[in-house]
Amino acid sequence: DGVEVGVLVFGGPKTETALDECAGHLTTTPNFETDCGMIWVTHLTPNTASVPKTMHWVSYPESTSLTSMALAQAKTELEGEGGRTDASSVVVVVTDAQPMSARMTAKAAEDLKTSARLIWVPIGPTDPGTDEVVKTWASKPWQDNIVKVGDINLLPTPDTVNAITASVCPEAM
Repeated sequence: DGVEVGVLVFGGPKTETALDECAGHLTTTPNFETDCGMIWVTHLTPNTASVPKTMHWVSYPESTSLTSMALAQAKTELEGEGGRTDASSVVVVVTDAQPMSARMTAKAAEDLKTSARLIWVPIGPTDPGTDEVVKTWASKPWQDNIVKVGDINLLPTPDTVNAITASVCPEAM
C-alpha cells in the first residue's frame, strides 16, 4: 500500500549543559539520544507490521520536552534517504507536556508544515491558552488536525485509535 512509518520518542535534556548542547549554544556536538532525549524507535520503514513490535522497549521519557527538536528530526527524516518525495507525508505529534520553547516549537512546526501535514495529539488537561497555541502549530484546518486525549490511559483505546486514524487517513474511515 506504499505506507511508511517511523517513530521518534522524544523528551528533552535533563541538565543545563545538555540543553545548551542541544540548542547549539556550545561547540560540542550532543548525542541526540542521551543528551537531547531523541530516541528513534524506528526510522521510516515500509514494514508497518514490525513497528508495534519495536515499541515494547520504549519507556516514558521523564524529562523536559524539546518539541522543536523532535519536529526538526521528523522533517530531516522525511527529507532524508528514507523519505519519499512522491508521498503525502503526515507527522503525528503525541505529547503530554509543554514544550521547552513555544516560540521554537512554532518555528519548527511552520517549517515542518512545508513538507508534511502536522497533526497534534495533546494528552491530558490543557488550558484554553495552550489550546489556542496548538491550533496554530497544527495544519489547517486545525479541527481536522488536533485529536485531544483527556488521559494517557485513553491513548490505546479503540475510540482514540480510531479518532487518530480518521485524522491521518480520513478516506480510510
